[in-house]
Formats: sequence, structure tokens, C-alpha cells
Amino acid sequence: MAQTVVVVTFYSRQGGTERLATAAAVGAVQARAGIRMRRLAETDLSATLERYPDARESLTRMHREYVAPREADVIAADALIVGLPDGMTPASAECVDYFEMLARLGAEGRLAGKAAAAVGNGPTRDLIDRALSAAGLTVLGPHEGSAGGTTEDAVALGRRIVAAAGSSSRAST
Repeated sequence: MAQTVVVVTFYSRQGGTERLATAAAVGAVQARAGIRMRRLAETDLSATLERYPDARESLTRMHREYVAPREADVIAADALIVGLPDGMTPASAECVDYFEMLARLGAEGRLAGKAAAAVGNGPTRDLIDRALSAAGLTVLGPHEGSAGGTTEDAVALGRRIVAAAGSSSRAST
């Protein structure tokens, strides 16, 4: 049986959402999945650095360490995990191209059978869940009794997404 591939895509300025995304990736690895970490890039890095001077170090590091998600990543994945900081939405400038790509791939039927989940909590997670669902992905909500915004919750989500991806791939064969 082929290894489950999970693509973890996130946007972060100061590292909080990066920590949650990394924790979800750890959970996926614990469940024996291969992972790809992808970061949504700024539309204008210098403007973002000017607007968020306290985030300069982490933004510069993440810009250097991560690549943006590509269509090939999404198509090759069995499952997707997406994380955005509180206050961002799928319509935010850094996110819109990614979510439009998901919508297009979903309309083409290329996301059928793929599992997806959002790390984080509150309204931002709900908006991500809706966008993932609208793209035709099978969305895994937060575990019952979980707030969804802790690293422990994210690790558990990473494990659950691998199990969900394995179930949906077995069901489609």
C-alpha cells in the first residue's frame, strides 16, 4: 500500500500558525504519512515587513524556508491541512489564489475522495472549512471536546486526517 501524502499549507507572520501547522504535520508523520509543508506567500513581502516590523525575523525565515503550494502538490496529496491566523480568510490577499485553485480543481473533479481539515479555532477555521467543503473535499471538523487551537489538538488532527485519507482511499478502490 502506498504511503499517504498530506500537504500542510499555512500562512503565518510571527510563527503561531506555523507551530500549529507543524504540530499537525507531526501527527500525520506519527500516523506514517509523508508530508509536504507549504506556506502561502505574501503578495508583497516588503510591504508586509513594513506593516509588521515585529515579525521581520520570522517572516524572513519562513520566506526562506518554505515554498508556496503548487497545483501538483494538491493533486498528489491524499489529504490537505490548512492553517490561517485569526482574522485571515480564504479571501485574504495571501490566500485567494490558493483557494481559487482548490475551487477550480474541485470543479474539475480532481479533489474527489480527498480529506481536508483546518488547524486553528473559531471563525477563521469555520471559513476555511466552508471553502474546503465548497471545493468538494471531505472536511474533517475538530474532534469533539477539542477547541482546535492547541498544538495537542493539531497533532491529533494530523493523525485523524491520515486515518480519514486511508478510509476514503480504501472506499474508492
